[in-house]
Amino acid sequence: MRRATDSETPGAAASLWCGLLGPVLVRRAGAVLDLGPPKRRALLLRLLLEEGRVVSTDRLCEDLWAGRPSPRAVVSLQADISRLRTVLEPGRPRHGKAGLLVRESNGYALRIPAEARDTVRFEHGVARAGRSLADGRIQEARREVEYALSLWRGTALQDARDYLFAARQAAQLDETRITAEELHICTLLHDGDVQQAVSAAEALIERHPLREGAWSLLLCALYLTGRHAEALARFEQLRKRLSEDLGLRPSPWAGALQEAILRHDLPFIRHASRSIVTAGYDDVSPPPELRAPGSEDTRPQPRADSAADAPVPTPRSPRDRSPAVTPTGGAVPSPAQLPAAPAFFTGRQAELDALHALLPKPDGQSVAPSVAVIGGVPGVGKTTVALHFAHQVTELFPDGQLFADLRGFGPSGDIVEPADVLQGFLTALGVHPTAVPARTGARSALLRTVLAKRRVLLVLDNARDEQQLRPLLPGASGCMALVTSRNQLHGLVATAGARTLTLGVPPLADGREALAQRLGTPRVDAEPEAVEDIVRLCAHLPLALSIAAARAALHPDFSLRSLAEDMRADEGSLDVFGGTDTTADVRAVFSWSYRALTPQAARLFRLLALHPGPEISAAAAASLAGLPLAATRRLLSELTRTRMVDEPAMGRFVFHDLLRVYATELAHEHETLTARTEALNRMYDHYLQTVSLGGPSLCHPPRSPVPPPVPGVVPEPLAEEHQLIPWYATEHAVLKAVLRQAADTGFDEHASYLAWRLQGYLDAQGRSPEAAAILSAALETAERSGDRIEQARLHRALAGCLGRMERYTEAMGHLKTAADLLDGSDEPVERIHVLLSSGALLHRTGHDEDAFTHCLEALAIARHCSDPLLEADASNAVGWLLSVLGRHREALSYCRQSIAGFRQLGIPQRESYAWDSLGHVHHLLGDHREAVVCYRAALRLMERTGDSYTRVGTLLRLSDTHLGAGDRKAARSALALALRLAEERPEVHPVSDIRRRLAKVGTGTAQEFQRSSQVILRRE
Repeated sequence: MRRATDSETPGAAASLWCGLLGPVLVRRAGAVLDLGPPKRRALLLRLLLEEGRVVSTDRLCEDLWAGRPSPRAVVSLQADISRLRTVLEPGRPRHGKAGLLVRESNGYALRIPAEARDTVRFEHGVARAGRSLADGRIQEARREVEYALSLWRGTALQDARDYLFAARQAAQLDETRITAEELHICTLLHDGDVQQAVSAAEALIERHPLREGAWSLLLCALYLTGRHAEALARFEQLRKRLSEDLGLRPSPWAGALQEAILRHDLPFIRHASRSIVTAGYDDVSPPPELRAPGSEDTRPQPRADSAADAPVPTPRSPRDRSPAVTPTGGAVPSPAQLPAAPAFFTGRQAELDALHALLPKPDGQSVAPSVAVIGGVPGVGKTTVALHFAHQVTELFPDGQLFADLRGFGPSGDIVEPADVLQGFLTALGVHPTAVPARTGARSALLRTVLAKRRVLLVLDNARDEQQLRPLLPGASGCMALVTSRNQLHGLVATAGARTLTLGVPPLADGREALAQRLGTPRVDAEPEAVEDIVRLCAHLPLALSIAAARAALHPDFSLRSLAEDMRADEGSLDVFGGTDTTADVRAVFSWSYRALTPQAARLFRLLALHPGPEISAAAAASLAGLPLAATRRLLSELTRTRMVDEPAMGRFVFHDLLRVYATELAHEHETLTARTEALNRMYDHYLQTVSLGGPSLCHPPRSPVPPPVPGVVPEPLAEEHQLIPWYATEHAVLKAVLRQAADTGFDEHASYLAWRLQGYLDAQGRSPEAAAILSAALETAERSGDRIEQARLHRALAGCLGRMERYTEAMGHLKTAADLLDGSDEPVERIHVLLSSGALLHRTGHDEDAFTHCLEALAIARHCSDPLLEADASNAVGWLLSVLGRHREALSYCRQSIAGFRQLGIPQRESYAWDSLGHVHHLLGDHREAVVCYRAALRLMERTGDSYTRVGTLLRLSDTHLGAGDRKAARSALALALRLAEERPEVHPVSDIRRRLAKVGTGTAQEFQRSSQVILRRE
């Protein structure tokens, strides 16, 4: 039976269907229509959003050209209207008045029935589902909401998201979609698919981590599946996240739900799961018959916008800071991260004065950190103003200046995660990298702690939204955050008291002065009319003016009049990024600057657009172009001179986002599909050949050798393997983007190899959550290809990451999947890995007998396969587990075999683990002197490899050995070092436990410590 909303209407629009929930899509009788270029699709959306109402020509020009229509805007608009009419109504007479796209009085209207738009069908479907749910028709509600959600094909109004006219409608549709997903979760709960509801709620929280409705539904779902303890733990997770990210507490409604879970109030929980979506979870109170006896009214009261009501901690002086903040014990560093001050700067005095007025007041007079947001159109000079001002006031911030490009509007949408920025800021401020917490909220809290009582300037460039910025803002009244963004960031104004400064285009006098600075006053004064034309043709934009000046400077013999005429003759256009940032047409400026390049530089410029960014090295650029490194460097120098690319750091090259768009257009226009594919292949081979320098000390080797590179590939010039770690530190954001692009463009083999190598680096740095994300992406690729063995390897590696994150149940699930995928295959090596990983997890969860059985089986297979690496791994695991099980004499030979194997293979990190195992065995045998020798050998290797993660456990065991030998002074030294390392990495071992042990060194007996040594640390 057909839905009412699917019924067709008579007339010209009867067979049309318009999709707005994704890229704009129009079908006639099932056939997709070609709507033309982006500006024309945006015009169609603008008319569709008016639902048949007339939009004036002036209004259309204002909206589509972002308030600055060009002189030819009306002509261009009329041409687009004519072409749209031809596409939508091919049989309509040219001068006929009746039809769909009609002209009335001073404007245009698009008369398409409402039911022909998927947005209307979606909203009606959600409304019907809500009514059905409220009336108790659960299955009907589920069918309606699932149909409504199936209409989405991507982002709402995707072709007009960068236009101001679409912002409100897009935001409303996004909010309705979230509401529909919550409604769907509720229907799943009440239709009996509770486990599916749990999964759907967790997925929604992953995308919207501060959505209390989704959290509340998850609590209900977990309770109804019998996972009561997990439901309470999730509430605590919500409480911490709201507190750390927003300074808020959960709503009283969520608190009432927690209390209902505690008292097992099933009627209230069932009521809550429906009321959350039918009445709005911020406006719901349980009916009187469901309230707990004597409970207060649970309707939410107004919540504080900050944690101001919480007890205020007593400020500490800098010398009282935690050792985790300054682990070396030296002076706290004062970072100076600002890029160089702009070489040319004109005007903006009023804006600079406004920024100076926002500077923190003298000590004791400021009550909160100052936050200034600089906004404006792209190319207007937001970053230039921010850096010019920042360099003016550096002396007012003696404790340092921090800088981060947040890439909020990068071409790939790959914005910088706040966690990554916090990692860089904290290490720059003296926090040891291993002391940086894993969670974003904890990192943010640590940054506020480190900045307390300091005067630091933070420049946060190119921010995307409030969610990206909030974790990065300081809490100290002496600090200032200077933000640049294309978004208006109203939420930051409301919650952080930010002050906004919107840059308009500079006046003619400033544009003239900008050209004079670059070209010299005599040349500019000689042709005042031409200068005025150039400034106007550049739309007064500093970016466009700098490109025009670069062209003129490269040709000092050219008249400025000829330059202006060249610019005027080019009729191209460039759609500019950003909602409020759309502005003038600058393609003409880009095009004549591009035409001035040599053919080789022009080709490199086009090919650079194929790289996902955010930066590219000279060697990677050489691989893209298939050119020698020296020749590529000369071409990059030409591109930087003409301002077609920038070099923010030596050997690192970046596009301005508008120039990347232009280069992308040129690449698709001038480079064949074959040429683009070959360039991508060379680029992926470049990264693959470079990461292949890493041996088994970094990660397990691939299943098969890395294939040889195609001709023209230039790997990074890294002479030694140890240079690979610093290279990873520089390139890991690029590698993640390249890996994702390789998977998206069908280069699955490259994506798989890169995932394994990058995962190995991230694991070695203790960044297991990032490693797990990389492996999950690679797993999707393997599942598409149907490679069961690769899927098994990835499931096994994911289990290792999750085990290190203490998510043992998920880890065991991945290992079971890996074992199932290997069932019936001839893959002994991977079977050994699965057995060893299973043994490690079983040991960490206290199942030592089962762990021993798994590891012993792994050792037998490794010996049969004559694999020395896996045999050494398995021998160490068996030796350790034998000691745990009390079979100490047997354990000795296995540990010694493991040491010999790792030493012969040249893998110091794993050799250190074997020495630690052997020390533990000697300790349990009472041979304290030999145990100390083994532990010290392990610690030397761990220090050499930078493995602070395992050192804590080894130091604890060493301290027990010293106590057993009666050497309390040495035991105290080992515990003190363990305490320092654990304070830097609290997730390794509870700091309180080490402090307790250190306090008992002077009073406890050796026998007490001997007994406790059995349970010091569960190792992987």
